[in-house]
Amino acid sequence: MKPIMETTLMSYAQAVAYSDEKANKVPMASSDHSRATLWCLKTGQEIHPHVHEGDHIWVLMEGSGNYLDGKNRQPVKSGDVLFVPAGLPHGIENTAKDGLVFVSISVTGQGRRPHGKLQGS
Repeated sequence: MKPIMETTLMSYAQAVAYSDEKANKVPMASSDHSRATLWCLKTGQEIHPHVHEGDHIWVLMEGSGNYLDGKNRQPVKSGDVLFVPAGLPHGIENTAKDGLVFVSISVTGQGRRPHGKLQGS
């Protein structure tokens, strides 16, 4: 059986690219059901809270800042992983002196299974 798509392996560090104007979106890989994007934010830049139909997983690779849920700010730092269910507002701001870099994994609503609580929650 032939695979539907090829596996993609890449180093996020080689893809980091900042923009002076706004948070920079660097496409990494995509399929019909998911997408991986690298986001690079300079000090003071933010992604305003917004909503999607699919789930999101954010893995903070470098830096720190605040996660924005439309009402509150939650401090986040490199090594943190955020899971945002479909339909919930999510955004981020870089409040640190260095760059903030995270990988965003977006999954469409198609074929989703119900999820339970994570261990420790």
